[in-house]
Amino acid sequence: MEKIVQELWQHVRSTWRKRWWILPIAWLICLGGWAYAHNLPDTYQAEARVYVNTQSVLDPLLRGMTVRPNTEQRLRMITRTLFSRDNLEEIARESDLDVLTGNSNLDAQVALLRARLTLDVGDRDNIYSVSFRHGNPEVAYRVVRETVDLFMARGMGDSRLDLTTSQQFIERQLDNYEQQLQEKEAKIEQFKRDNARFLSGDGNFYSRLERTRDQLQQARLQEREAQSRLQTLRRRAGSGQGGYDNLELDRRISELQESIDAMRLHYTDEHPDVVSSRRIVEELEARREEEVRNPQAIRRVGSGNEVLQNAISETESEIASLTTRIAEFEDRVARLEGDVDRAPAVESELTSLTRNYDVMRNSYRQLQDRREQAVMSGAVESQTDAVDFRVLEPPRQPTAPASPDRPMLATAVLLVGLGAGTGFAFLLSQLRRTISSSQQLAAVTGRPVLGSVSRVRTPMSRHRRLSELMVFTAALGTLVLVYAVVMGLYATGSEALLDDLLGLLR
Repeated sequence: MEKIVQELWQHVRSTWRKRWWILPIAWLICLGGWAYAHNLPDTYQAEARVYVNTQSVLDPLLRGMTVRPNTEQRLRMITRTLFSRDNLEEIARESDLDVLTGNSNLDAQVALLRARLTLDVGDRDNIYSVSFRHGNPEVAYRVVRETVDLFMARGMGDSRLDLTTSQQFIERQLDNYEQQLQEKEAKIEQFKRDNARFLSGDGNFYSRLERTRDQLQQARLQEREAQSRLQTLRRRAGSGQGGYDNLELDRRISELQESIDAMRLHYTDEHPDVVSSRRIVEELEARREEEVRNPQAIRRVGSGNEVLQNAISETESEIASLTTRIAEFEDRVARLEGDVDRAPAVESELTSLTRNYDVMRNSYRQLQDRREQAVMSGAVESQTDAVDFRVLEPPRQPTAPASPDRPMLATAVLLVGLGAGTGFAFLLSQLRRTISSSQQLAAVTGRPVLGSVSRVRTPMSRHRRLSELMVFTAALGTLVLVYAVVMGLYATGSEALLDDLLGLLR
């Protein structure tokens, strides 16, 4: 570490011996650099900040009733497409760049905007900053103003245009679906008229066929029951039992017989209900035989035959009606069995037509719901602001240039000048090296140093050295003083004095 310090100190002493080269180089660089920095053209920057509020109180209230666009995605798309050529051309026209800049070339104006116009998006809080730099403050102000207006117009107008386009599309689709539904309904109606005998409102073809067969079988059973009752009445009329008159007992026996016949269609003879009914019929028939043999049985002479004849007439009428009904049912069954091959195809075709109609009707109803949502969404978009744009800092015409930062440049020029002069002096000391200590001499020769002769300074040499030091300090102080004057002029806004001074030098 001590060796390194010694070497550094030797370099400092060597550079100090060449100090007279530092001042002219520093003065030359500083004067030229300050003049160049002062003559740099002024650039003015206009800036505006816009806050975009994407949160609305209506969103939770109208959820499911309206279609709300994705505002975050829309804002990202707007920021990405804001600097497209079409938008930049619009900004150039609205800002009158051709008049203010004196350049009517639209491509040059677009290139200028694309190079200097910036839109900074904050990481959060949805705050957007628009800035533009130009030598003319009026140009910078107008460009930023028109950019902010275009940004807000794109944000508020695009969603409403999309909703209007969506509503028009839905209306066209509804008209198309309505026309198709009418055509489908007419086709289904004509198909039903052409195939009326295969179709019925009370079930499909096979269920109607089975039901008609059941009705035919029931009618035949009723006919057999009526034939059996008629034979019984005729036997009684021929056996002279006309004096016996217990119609209530006969009615009960007849009803039980019909009930037994009906149950046998569904149950076997061993079913408990069938067995119970037969036992009751046997008891009633035994009771009737007992009453016939009983001499004290109630008899109405002269009225029994008349009652039997009336019963026979009613039974014959019933048999005739049942015969007609059976013929009708047989005719229906025959027609249905004749159409059994065609019926499945008709029903399948009707099912296909109905299925397509149902699908189209469901789509039509969904489109109607979407239309209501679009109308509600359009009302919300037109009467409220889904995206609220607030200009936090409106654009203003700048009065002071934003660049160049001349005080900073002047400081940098001073440091560069002093550094360049010092570096040149150090370079000269390295090119023409000298030995300044006994340690350095021993290191160079590789031999021990036996002794050294000290330099004795006379009063004249000391005075001369002091004078040189004062001159060097004065020259360096003058440079620093000139730097301080320049900084003072910049700080007080008196750059015009520098302009006058440079004008005299020219």
